[in-house]
Amino acid sequence: MSLDAKLLERVERVRERTGESRSALVSRALRQLTGDEEHARRVREYVHAYRDTPETPAEVAAARASARRSLSALPWDEE
Repeated sequence: MSLDAKLLERVERVRERTGESRSALVSRALRQLTGDEEHARRVREYVHAYRDTPETPAEVAAARASARRSLSALPWDEE
């Protein structure tokens, strides 16, 4: 794998700070990148599904009522 000099310098600074090997650092970076891509794909799927089948007014009302019940049971500090 080839890296330009400036990127390699940044990698080395991170590697020195974390104590990871170059291989471990690159593996971690790639896991994060691919995880971010997977997360973005799942969000797109969720949004698409939601737009296809949004909640009904009755479901919104039920969620609001549930939230009110849940929140009213919490102790609220008055400042």
